[in-house]
Amino acid sequence: MTEPLAARVVLAISAYRSDDAVLGLLAQVCAGPSVAPFVAVLVLDSLGSGAIPAAILARGWTGVRYRSAAANLGSAGNLAERLRWAAELEADFVYALNHDGSLDVVALRALVSEAVRTPKIGAAYPLRRRLGRDGRYDLTGRRAFPLRHEGSSTVPPGTSFPVRWGSSNGTLYALAPVRAGVVPMAELWMGWEDLAYGWALTRAGYAQICVTGARFDDPYEYAARRVGPVRATLTDKPSWYAYYFSRNLILAARRQRPPLRVRAALVARIAAEVGVTVVARPQKRARLRLLAQGVWDGLRGRSGKGSVP
Repeated sequence: MTEPLAARVVLAISAYRSDDAVLGLLAQVCAGPSVAPFVAVLVLDSLGSGAIPAAILARGWTGVRYRSAAANLGSAGNLAERLRWAAELEADFVYALNHDGSLDVVALRALVSEAVRTPKIGAAYPLRRRLGRDGRYDLTGRRAFPLRHEGSSTVPPGTSFPVRWGSSNGTLYALAPVRAGVVPMAELWMGWEDLAYGWALTRAGYAQICVTGARFDDPYEYAARRVGPVRATLTDKPSWYAYYFSRNLILAARRQRPPLRVRAALVARIAAEVGVTVVARPQKRARLRLLAQGVWDGLRGRSGKGSVP
C-alpha cells in the first residue's frame, strides 16, 4: 500500500449521511497516521454529523482533511468542490471515491500507470462491472451520449481504450484541467454531472481513457421489471430523480453544446424515458410530472437543487 505511485495523487471521498462507510474507507487507507501512497486524503461531507472529524482526531489520521458543507451539495456539487479542493494541493491527479466505493490499490496503480503515459489526459476511468446487470462490463462511455446501456461479458483487448465520459466513482481525474477552469457543473446538483464533465473535457481537448486493468465493481442501482413476457433490467432510482434526469440533460447540452447528433439523441433519450415510465416504472404519474417539470426548467435554464427531494 505504501509503495509510491508514479504520480502525486490525492484521494477525495464524498460523504452525505454515510459516516460508517466513510470511516471504513479511511481505516482501509490509513496505517497509523500515514495516508501513503496519497499526497493527502480529503473528505467532503454535506451536513456532517461531526462523527467523521471526531474519529479522524481520535485516531490521529493527520493526513486526512475534512470539510462539511452547510447545505446538501448533491453529487454534482460535491464532485466539483472535491476537484477544486484537490487542485489547491501540490498534486497531479485526484482519485475520486463515493462513500459506497471501494479502494482497490491494484486498480489505482493501473489507472495512474496509464494516465501518466497518455498525452493531455483529463480522466482515467476504471472498467466497471455492473453488479446489477449480470456482472457485465460497462462500455457505454465509448459513445458521447448513451441512448442505451452497452455492456460486454468479456474484457476489451489492450490496456486501455478511448472514451467520452464515465462515472466519477473510482475515477482518476487530472488536476491540470481543473486549474485551467474545466470543472464539473455543480449547478446540476444530482445526475448527469459525469456526462457533462466528460463533454467539457472533450471540448477542451483533454483525453479520456478506460483502463482495462483497473476493475471496479459498481454498486449502481438496478431492478428487474417484467412487462408481459418481457423481462428488462432498468435503473432503480427514486421517483424524484426523474426531475433531474430530464432537466440536467438539457442544462448540460445548453452549457457544453455537444454536436447536433448528440443533442438529437438526448431528445430521444428523454422521450424513451417517458415510454419506459409509462410501461414499466412504479409511481408513473409522479415520475411523468417530474420529467415534464424537468424539461420545462431545463429549457428555462433553472439549475441547482429543485423542490424535490
